[in-house]
Formats: sequence, C-alpha cells, structure tokens
Amino acid sequence: MKRGFLLDQWVRILHCDISVVGRDCKIRESYGGMPAELNPIHTDRSFLKMLLEREEKEYPDIYCENHSILYAVIPTGQEKLIIGPVSITGPSGEQDEFMVRTHCVSRAAGHILPYCEPKMFCAAILALYHVFTGRELSSDELWEKNGLQGMTREEARSNVQKVIFSRQENRMPHNPYDQERRELDSIRRGDREMLRRSLEETYRGEVGRLSRSEIRQAKNIAVCVITLASRAAIEGGLIPEEAFSMADGFIQKIEEMENIVKIDAAMRQAEYEFADEVSRIHGERERNDLVERAKNYIFQNLHGEIRIGGIGRQIGVSTAYLSDLFHRVEGVTIQQYIRRERVRLAENLLRYSDYTVKDIANYLAFSSQSHLGRVFKEMTGMTPGRYREKYKISRKNENK
Repeated sequence: MKRGFLLDQWVRILHCDISVVGRDCKIRESYGGMPAELNPIHTDRSFLKMLLEREEKEYPDIYCENHSILYAVIPTGQEKLIIGPVSITGPSGEQDEFMVRTHCVSRAAGHILPYCEPKMFCAAILALYHVFTGRELSSDELWEKNGLQGMTREEARSNVQKVIFSRQENRMPHNPYDQERRELDSIRRGDREMLRRSLEETYRGEVGRLSRSEIRQAKNIAVCVITLASRAAIEGGLIPEEAFSMADGFIQKIEEMENIVKIDAAMRQAEYEFADEVSRIHGERERNDLVERAKNYIFQNLHGEIRIGGIGRQIGVSTAYLSDLFHRVEGVTIQQYIRRERVRLAENLLRYSDYTVKDIANYLAFSSQSHLGRVFKEMTGMTPGRYREKYKISRKNENK
C-alpha cells in the first residue's frame, strides 16, 4: 500500500490536513498543505502530546473542542495518524479566534479552519480506519463510542416526562392535531383559501416550546412548519427535489431574521407558496409514479445535457415506453417539458438573481445566449432582457 498516495486522496475528501506522528511526538509526514504556523499540531506541542497520550481505543479516537472543531486519531503501529483540525459547522471568525487564542496559530497569516460536512467526515474516518486496521464500525457506533451521540435513551425519556408533567400541571395542551391536519391538507390540495381558513381557526392550546430563547423558538417552529409543508406539497404532486429546495431557501432566509413577527410572517408566506405551487400543477395531469420520477430526475439535471435514454436508464424503462407514457400523461413531449422547465427556471433567475443572460444561458445548458433568447421569447412573449426590466419595475411599485 502506498501510504502517501492514499493519504493525499483522503485529504481531498476531508478538506483538512493529515499528519503522521511518531510515539516520540515527532511529526514524520504531513499531508494537505496547511502552513505549519496555522496548524495546532505544529504550533502547540502540549496539545499534540495530549492527543498522542489519550487512551488508545478499539475505534478511531475523536477529539472535539469548541463544540465543532474535530480531530481524529488512528493508530498505525509505531505511529499515529492525526486528522484535523476541521470544522463541521462552516467558516467562523469566532472559531478562528479560538484557534489563535488557544493554540497560538498565526493571526497574521490569516487562519481559516477547513470545513467538512459531519457525515462526510464520519464516513472518511471510518473508511481510513478500516484501511489501516481491517475493522468495521457504523457511524452511530463511532459517535456513540466517542461520547458524541445526541442523548441516551434514558435522557430522552426523562426529558419527555418532564415536558408532559409540566404541560399537565399548567393544564395547557398543544395546538390541536386536527387543526394541523387541515392546515397541511390544504397545502396538499393546493387550496389557498382553505389554508387561510385553517390558519385563522381559534383553539385552546399553544405550539410546543422548542427553545428558551424567543427568537430561536420562532425559528425552530418555522423550520418545523416549513418542513411539514414541503412534505405535504410533495404528496400533492410537487416534485420532491423542488419542494426540498424551496424549503431550504425559505429556512435559510428565516435563519437570517431577528424579528419574531417577520419570522412568523415569512413562515406563513412559505406555506402559501407551497399551496400555490401545488395548485399550479393540479388539474394538469394524472399522477403516474414513473412520470414523477422522470420529472424529478429532470429537475435535478436542468443545468446539464439531459438525454431521454439517460432518464429511462435511471428509472428502469425503455426510451420508447417512457416517451409514450410521458406524452400521454403530461400532454407534452419530454423535450418540450425540459424546455418549459428551463424557461421557468430562467424566469426565476432573471427575477431573483444578478446573473447575466449569458450566464443564465450557460447555467441552463442552452447552446448560446441567442438560443435562450429565442426559446424564452417563444414561450413568454418577451426577451429575457425585457422580462427582467419589467419585473424590476413591478418590484419597485410593490415597495412603494
């Protein structure tokens, strides 16, 4: 096994440095290219010594500091691999300052912690551990053995009992489930008026307490409501990938807000948006599982070339069968549907982004800017430039 080649590839997966350290606390090799003055393995000898002297275990040893900065230690005979540091929450000035303050990394050199998504970090560590030891672990076992699981079964049950007791003592029930069902059913049906009526219902009870912070409480409730609304919209016929993307966009925007009233209003607006999207597609066609899977594939790949044969292979049917089925159910050919969806996405980009028309044409796999302009005008009656100009004027009028 060529260790150097292997670790170089793992650096690309983990986005962080991997150091090979001897039992004598000397660094034998480093992979990843982080300057020594920015890596605590180099700048803080007492920290390196602490990592090496931690009890050796029958699993990768995960060390966590400042809540979200991780290191993994894997023994390899007379040496140990130290993977990290890596952040699992994304870039943060607070984290960088922590590293400067705690491990004497260079502020002048502009310290920025590398980032790796938690699931990717876990999978990469488990695979690397298997390569060097032949042992297998699940991700749940890795987190649990390192004391990083969310909570024990006993802790979960204890907290649930506390909440139940508190609710019973105060005689304050949750919001009624039947009202919530009507709310979600209105989205599932694409019925905006039914949604309005369900939201205006009066009842005894209140939504659950999800945080002691009022701002965090409002955001948590919004996340729950929007997530449920997206699933109801999928059941109503919205393409899953589109519903998930809408939910992500709404939640990201709400996370930026610090006003409880605005958060609640944005949450309700998201529900209406889901209902409107379901309403848009209702009545257009009968539901068919194969067609829905084809449409979901198309939505996921609108930025590249889409071949009907590729769609068929993905969902397990022949090109001819899929073409006939799609046309029968949707009333348009697959190519017409793809073109329509690309124009619809182009409309959104013209409205809500600063991309140039040329960028949008490239982004949506049109052969040229003029090709996009020709198709766009054919379907909307105006050029992309005119469409953007008209939209901006309407936005200004709305804000007066």
